[in-house]
This record gives sequence, structure tokens and C-alpha cells, in this order.
Amino acid sequence: DVSSPITVSAGNTAPTATIDTPQATLTWKVGDVISFSGHATDPQDGALGPEDLSWQVIIHHCPSNCHTHVYQTFPGVAGASFPAPDHEYPSYLEIQLTATDAQGLTNAASVSILPQTVDLSFATSPSGLQLAVGTFSGTAPFTRTVIKGSLNNVDALAPQGAFPNVWDFSSWSDGGAEQHAVTA
Repeated sequence: DVSSPITVSAGNTAPTATIDTPQATLTWKVGDVISFSGHATDPQDGALGPEDLSWQVIIHHCPSNCHTHVYQTFPGVAGASFPAPDHEYPSYLEIQLTATDAQGLTNAASVSILPQTVDLSFATSPSGLQLAVGTFSGTAPFTRTVIKGSLNNVDALAPQGAFPNVWDFSSWSDGGAEQHAVTA
């Protein structure tokens, strides 16, 4: 039986972390500068200073099973900013603030902000050929929802078919090569 130590601070209660900005209504696109700010108070210590605050920006990526990636950390600040990342959709950002009082007790607050999206439509001539967009491959025509400003790799997957019906790549409507990146 392995037990973990538990810290008991008689007469001490945890601080309260508060995120002032951004609001959960903020939406973003790749490259937007997102500012955040917050504060914390403690019943015993009063207003906590920036040195008692720590931030994490977490990407929640939910293609079929949600998982997280820590994008950036900001220790010891009351606020800062970061550029919105280019990440595969569906995903969103969580900005998390953790406050730590003089006795080591913590409290966390977070806000989730959603990306702005755009639909990219793909078709082939003749219809029904395979295309790849990012990690997705499918039979055209199809539409993919992506985050505005994201860079998306597209591939015509040529040649396709079997003799006597073999199709090779001719062109994309944007003039790009068989495999190239498009910004949404």
C-alpha cells in the first residue's frame, strides 16, 4: 500500500483565481493575438501578486477522442498574450490560471475559447476520385471544416484507377501542384 503525502495547513484556505480576460465568447483564427489577464485573492494573504499566478494554454483536439496538448505556459504573470496556433479541427483552446497562496494551497480557473471555422469543398473531374486533405482521405466531392487561417496539405493521390481507366493529375483550381498547402 503506497500512500501520497497530504499537506494540511490548519487555519489556511485556498485562494480564489479569477480570469478577467478573455471572455468565453471570444473566437479566434490562426495567428490572432489572444490576450489574457487575471488575478487572485486569498482569505489569509489578501490580493496575490503576479508571482503567485501561473497560466497554461491548452489545445483540446477532438477528432474522435479528445486529447490535449499544452501549447504554452506563462509562470509568474498577471497577464500576457500569445498567437493562436494552427491546429487540426475540431479543436479549441483552454486558458487556465492557477493561483498559489503563501502556504502552497492552489485554486484554478479556466476559460475555453472556440475557433472561427470555414468549410473547404473538394471535387474531382471525373467525380468519385480520392483526395487527401490533412490527415483525412476521402472520395470527392466532400467538404472539410477547418480553422480560419490554417495551413492545409492537399494531395490529388495520382494516378488512380486501373487499366484501361487510369486518371492522372492535371491541375487544381488554384494552380497548385499535385501536393501543396492551402491557407483557409
